[in-house]
Amino acid sequence: MADPQPRRGFQTPPEVTSYFADKGLRPSFSIQDVTAEEHAYAFMVSKATELELTTAFKTSIGRALATGQGLDTWRRDMTDELRRIGWAGPRTVTDPTGQWSPAEVDFSDPRRLATIFWSNVNSARSAGQWERAQRTKAALPFALYVRTASTDPRKEHLGWVGTILPIDHDWWKTHWPPNGWGCKCSIRMITARERERLLASEPKPGGIRYTEEVPDDGPPRIFTNARTGEVSEVPAGIDPGWQTNPGLSRARTLVTRLRERLAEAGEDDARAAIAAITASPTPRVLAGLPETVFLPVAVASPKLATELGGIARIVEVSNTTMRAKTDKHGGTRAVTAASWALVQEVVDRGRDVNEGHPNHRSIFGTAGGGLWQAVVKAADRGRYYILSTFHGAKERDLETALRKEREFLKKQAQKE
Repeated sequence: MADPQPRRGFQTPPEVTSYFADKGLRPSFSIQDVTAEEHAYAFMVSKATELELTTAFKTSIGRALATGQGLDTWRRDMTDELRRIGWAGPRTVTDPTGQWSPAEVDFSDPRRLATIFWSNVNSARSAGQWERAQRTKAALPFALYVRTASTDPRKEHLGWVGTILPIDHDWWKTHWPPNGWGCKCSIRMITARERERLLASEPKPGGIRYTEEVPDDGPPRIFTNARTGEVSEVPAGIDPGWQTNPGLSRARTLVTRLRERLAEAGEDDARAAIAAITASPTPRVLAGLPETVFLPVAVASPKLATELGGIARIVEVSNTTMRAKTDKHGGTRAVTAASWALVQEVVDRGRDVNEGHPNHRSIFGTAGGGLWQAVVKAADRGRYYILSTFHGAKERDLETALRKEREFLKKQAQKE
């Protein structure tokens, strides 16, 4: 079966293009230079050790994703670009680390180009589908593993066809396709009613057996990265480096990527980056992760930084706090995934209140048509600013805080 081509007039979902566009460039000699998790935010092509070459590949694949371009057209255009920059035909590439001997590579080889194209396109589509699934899981809470379109399917992958599990089940952390080089398996989101219907159906001879049981493929394989020496476990049936959910990995590692960008960015760029991430599905996805991660939600105002006496620039909130505030507050104090986009406005325009705590401040500010309270703490001697609470507030909350501030300042004056 030929590789599926985009339909005429097909509009690539924004989640797909943004996933790919957000990737940073990572020139590398070996695919093993980048961990499975890093692939969610680092673009690399094996043996592409020069920035110009890596940039050319990323730019062209990004354009193909945005325009719905198929393999044949992309491969023709990319071959022309390789000729232009002097990388068409066999070339000897030297390992920058000196670990391995030089290797001969031909980036214009049709099969190599197909591998580069489909591995990136399928991962981007997969990540985009994960983001959409997170947004629609209230109506479509279950994921169904669908048979591969490949003419030579892996035995293990065929064994997963018909598996129906909740979208947030742990199995999808490792088995959300693609699950290897050339894997064309897919996922379909379904309703609870369709799940019940499929599970109750009797499979036809040679047909699909639908099940809610987690596939048992035996113990994972132990994989040793020949470049770094890192040892990891890879589930049976999955190629090393493909044992992560691209969308879920992106949600985790986007925070790391964002921190790297913010450390080097000017204030305007940092604010723009934070605004983009808080307006995306990422806060909702991060809030559901079992491990603790921190999401940047605001650039600290100069006044706040001076009062807290720290060196940090960014205000961050943990996903445990995000969950706690979402679960705790309702009514006029309700906190939703969209609320975190309001933190910057509260920090910028709100009133800082010193209630007598040396390492944190309460900030009351109006945003989104209501009054909010944020409490920012300086942690690790001011190396981090942590948003310890954020919720809708009432005027009496502000009055109470101001009263505490007056009492504290009065005591301070008496001491002097």
